Amino acid sequence: MRLHIAATTLALLLAPAAAFAHGAPPAAAHGGQVIEDSAEHWVELVIGGDTLTVWVLDADKKPVPAAQLGGKATVLVAGKSQTVVLSLGDANSLTGKLPAVAEGKTTTVLSLTVSGKAAQARFASAQ
Repeated sequence: MRLHIAATTLALLLAPAAAFAHGAPPAAAHGGQVIEDSAEHWVELVIGGDTLTVWVLDADKKPVPAAQLGGKATVLVAGKSQTVVLSLGDANSLTGKLPAVAEGKTTTVLSLTVSGKAAQARFASAQ
């Protein structure tokens, strides 16, 4: 029993360190917000007017080619949910169009496929 308690305590103490296994996020190369997704990629999101753009970096902070990316974004703007299908942008991005200009506070959930694996990222911003 004591061994079980010690192992559980050790796991709980080390859990916060695992959350920072990849270190600090990279600088936002495109002026957006950068977070780590559920599959341990770095994702940058920029919403400008009615255009949404996403860039993905691997765990080593190198760009993932757009050909290896896919997905959709669910954007909550002014209490209204909008789903945006993301398509290939430039060599390293995905883009999508919102039905209207995003103004004010937005919440965006990205459901991505990165190199065939599912990943999710959640962004909250006040524009």
